[in-house]
Amino acid sequence: MKKYLLYTLAILSAFSFSSCSDDDGSSSTTNREWMTMFICDNNRGKGDDYPYNSGIEGVNGNDIHLYWYGVNDCAGFQIRQALQPNVSGGADAWGSSADNGLLLLDTIVGPDVLDLVIKNQQYSTDFRFAIRVLSKKDDNKTDFSHASKWYGHGDGRQWAEYLGITTSDRYATPFCVYVDASKTTETTMRVMLNRKFSTVSEGVSADDQLVYRERFEMDGENFVYQWLEVEASPSNPSSTVGEKWKKYKLSEEDFERGYVEIDGLQKNSVYVINVRNENVKVKWDAYYNTYSSRSDGEPGAPIEVTHKVTAPERDYFDTQEAYDAAMVEYEVALKYDAMRIDFMLTDFISDVDLAEGQEYLLEGGKTYCIFNNLTTCKGFVLRTKPEDVAAGKRAKVLLGGMYTKGTDVVSANLVFGRQPQAGEGGEVYMKMLEFHDIDFDCPLARNYGDVEAGLGGATGNYFINMYSNGMAVHLEDLVIKNCTFKRMVRGFIREQGVNYKIWDNVLIEDNQFFDCGYHTNGAGGYNWVAGSGNNANSNLYKNFVVRNNTFFDCPFPSFFNETQTKFEWKAGAWNITFENNTLVNWNTRAAGNVFNMRRLPDGSVFNVKNNLIILTKKDGDPRDMVMGGADIRNTATMDDGTAGHVTLNFGNNYSTNTFLTNGQIFSTNAWNSTKNNFGTLVSNQSATLNGSLDVLADDISPTELMVSPNPPHVASGKAAGQFMHRADALDGTGGSDGANLYYNKTDKVFNSAIYKNNVGDPRWRK
Repeated sequence: MKKYLLYTLAILSAFSFSSCSDDDGSSSTTNREWMTMFICDNNRGKGDDYPYNSGIEGVNGNDIHLYWYGVNDCAGFQIRQALQPNVSGGADAWGSSADNGLLLLDTIVGPDVLDLVIKNQQYSTDFRFAIRVLSKKDDNKTDFSHASKWYGHGDGRQWAEYLGITTSDRYATPFCVYVDASKTTETTMRVMLNRKFSTVSEGVSADDQLVYRERFEMDGENFVYQWLEVEASPSNPSSTVGEKWKKYKLSEEDFERGYVEIDGLQKNSVYVINVRNENVKVKWDAYYNTYSSRSDGEPGAPIEVTHKVTAPERDYFDTQEAYDAAMVEYEVALKYDAMRIDFMLTDFISDVDLAEGQEYLLEGGKTYCIFNNLTTCKGFVLRTKPEDVAAGKRAKVLLGGMYTKGTDVVSANLVFGRQPQAGEGGEVYMKMLEFHDIDFDCPLARNYGDVEAGLGGATGNYFINMYSNGMAVHLEDLVIKNCTFKRMVRGFIREQGVNYKIWDNVLIEDNQFFDCGYHTNGAGGYNWVAGSGNNANSNLYKNFVVRNNTFFDCPFPSFFNETQTKFEWKAGAWNITFENNTLVNWNTRAAGNVFNMRRLPDGSVFNVKNNLIILTKKDGDPRDMVMGGADIRNTATMDDGTAGHVTLNFGNNYSTNTFLTNGQIFSTNAWNSTKNNFGTLVSNQSATLNGSLDVLADDISPTELMVSPNPPHVASGKAAGQFMHRADALDGTGGSDGANLYYNKTDKVFNSAIYKNNVGDPRWRK
């Protein structure tokens, strides 16, 4: 490699002044080594093609080449490597990882070594790196008191002190091992073995089949692998597994049978399962698909979470810093009289005595909270106690938003799945994730109006988010029922990353959404349901039901959003139901569409019925009144080149009679349009329509229909105003800061088509 020693103290000195406060504990302010940096575009600014930028290389994109700046007359350099989720917390997290043996690399090289190649790393993995300069004054074994400050302990937002490198995705990989869930018990699993090419490649593209034959050893028409390896997931690292299965040599009898029964497992535990070809010497190329599966367990009785705001115990935390932070949050929780539940729900994941499906009952009339993002990789049910709901009392859960750090509101949200640990792959499989009868809020969350008022940045919060490097997720049932959501600013549910996501059944029913969105001036942020669009094997919409909800003045771009155009979806049809919802000022900032989708899979069904759409504002309110319907471009292209066919069951959708465009409520992208819409699919015969795509305007105004449907705050301009999208409640309990959507008890209402045909959210008829 070309020598490029750069003793550029002018560049490095800017980073050295803080070294006196390094966590090594040195009191010296003058005898520390200069801090070096990994060379990357964050600090070099030469562009991505600069030849000495640290990054990935190699034919598979899973070799990592690190470059760093030299420092004159030093003793050498210490380089560390870790997984992103283990060290994203900064210096304390790096120290904890080192203490707990979680570093992937911790090595020292000589003073003339200015690069390091780390070969054959795990695919699709987000790594972090740190480096420090060693001094000749220390032994550099037990004494590092004169070493420089570490470079690389930044958290990703501190670009000048951060190096993250993500390896490339693995090439197409045969699906050779999985678990027959129907045969799983508390202590055993039936691991199925696939070898035959025709079976494994069924439904796989011709290009991927070619990769299979080029990349994987075959014996005739069988893939070659000899070993089965089973280990406990990092979710429950202490769970047992039969010793023989940790590295088991497969026999011809096993292959002829087509499966092996593994035993010695522990109930309620996740296991990571691989098959490996010993003839391939590189670990990550020797494996076929990685599979994760959970052993059985019966959920116990519901756990009543008795409201109690108590200080955390020191023994719960690995470091004093973490405990101190929790004590600060405890003082915040006292101000809100909010009981913290994120520790309880995090502990549930690894607790083998608690089965998936455990139900937690919150006390109605009480407030609970989370301060940390809450990983969901083991299904649970969270609800207000039914007897409290019957008495008119509901629990409130605060998703952070109770204090600020600097100028930012510190928010929290749930997180689908989790980030992988070293050597881990496969999917997170959950049977259920359910929320019932809860009021969710983020009290201090700021939207774009607050930004314009000079209060600080918009809060980037969600109800559920996902890490960009999260594992694949397969969720059987997602239920959100009879909840309210307030101040979810950046998005509601967001999936992202390159791995697939599958939801078998989704039910979003009887909920109210208000004071959400408005993340940017043009209603940016993420859609109500933001699919990642990065993996053809994803399907969020297998059976997706949105029913009996009210959306009030919450500017998010779209509800259903899948707009990728790179591939055809492979994971089956979509079955979407959107019915009996009330939409008041759905998105008046950018004429946002309810549906924004491309390449609808063959056999998909859309059931869109009985929805009520309203545009309304107070007299003298200058805000724009616009409403978009859908942006639908095409259906999937079949193998024979023809267009896929879908079924549209539409009908009985109504609006009130204000702010109409050409006699109907959509100012743009009406569902019956024959340009980029559902009407297009009907006209080109790629859809069968049952019913009508029209939204009929009833002869009744919003204020004639409802007690007080207008947004409570008047805008200061057509698209301006700090409070223009704020609302405290929709049932009349919010006073002058709320709305009241209950129907007026008048003959005009009772004789309206909206009332007679049971259109919209039924709660407002009561």
